[in-house]
Amino acid sequence: MVSILITGGTGFIGIPLVKRLHELGYKLKLLVRETSNITPFEKLNNIEYVIGDVRDNDSLNDAINRIDVIYHLAAYTGIWARKKSIYYDINVKGTQNILNLALEKKIKLFYLSSFTALGPTSPEPVDEDHENEKFCMEYERSKCEAKKLVEEYIPKGLDVTSFYPGIVYGPGDFNIFGRMLYDIMRGKILPLGLCPGEGKSIACFSYLNDVVDCLAKVVENKDISGEDFILGGENIEFVEYLNLIAEISRDKKAKRIPMWIAKVYACLLEIKAKITKKTPFLTRDAINAIKYHRSYSSEKAIKKLNYKITPLREGLVETIKWYKNYSESN
Repeated sequence: MVSILITGGTGFIGIPLVKRLHELGYKLKLLVRETSNITPFEKLNNIEYVIGDVRDNDSLNDAINRIDVIYHLAAYTGIWARKKSIYYDINVKGTQNILNLALEKKIKLFYLSSFTALGPTSPEPVDEDHENEKFCMEYERSKCEAKKLVEEYIPKGLDVTSFYPGIVYGPGDFNIFGRMLYDIMRGKILPLGLCPGEGKSIACFSYLNDVVDCLAKVVENKDISGEDFILGGENIEFVEYLNLIAEISRDKKAKRIPMWIAKVYACLLEIKAKITKKTPFLTRDAINAIKYHRSYSSEKAIKKLNYKITPLREGLVETIKWYKNYSESN
């Protein structure tokens, strides 16, 4: 039986991935922090938990004992941080720690990156060879650095495959895009129920279940070492995505806000965050990031991994249904 270590297993993508791999019968070990919420797995048997952190090599050494495969999902994904160094410490140095151990112990590694590592695009979809180091947020910069780091380890003999999901949407997301969906669904203007500016930039939206399905079925695939795959979805104007949410949930269109007002509002949220030490719902950098096209092709994953893309409307119907049930029970 293949033994798998998962970092970031208690996150938005990690939770359903852990459940799927458990269903498939794999032996699982999760690297978690003392504060991690493991209640989503309380009914699952035979999951081992190791308290640790990707920044701590001692705990990583304990975690990789008797492991055949690593899924590295752990990352700091927040749009704001009091200390920007956290992006580098977790997303770059933490990834390097995983790379070193996987290489040393000859462990197969699946690395979940992000579309932000590839950078902004033209309106036309690009493939995995695309590179554009134009960054609006530290998160983007750190994911690009980590991507380059992974590529450096391949000639050394590391058995690694990288994946770049688009903007992942689906049940259980309360990061910036999930919160935006939730607010628009409820007709709540603030904090995120508005479209900044015209919203004409192209964005690539990946359905959570599609990404998880693909990640779960590559465990024993021996033909993709050293390769990378975009796990995207439909490419659509950002405002049309928001309009689709409003239409499905309330038979309305998304409300817009002038870009300058959005930036003033974001600035006020940032000031509040510095006082309260709590992450703001929106930042000026996040607004700037939305202005660029992020259009990606998943053809390689479709052909080589049999990656399936759920139509955006269909995925949003299921997602909105989940949020409505969540809203009614809270």
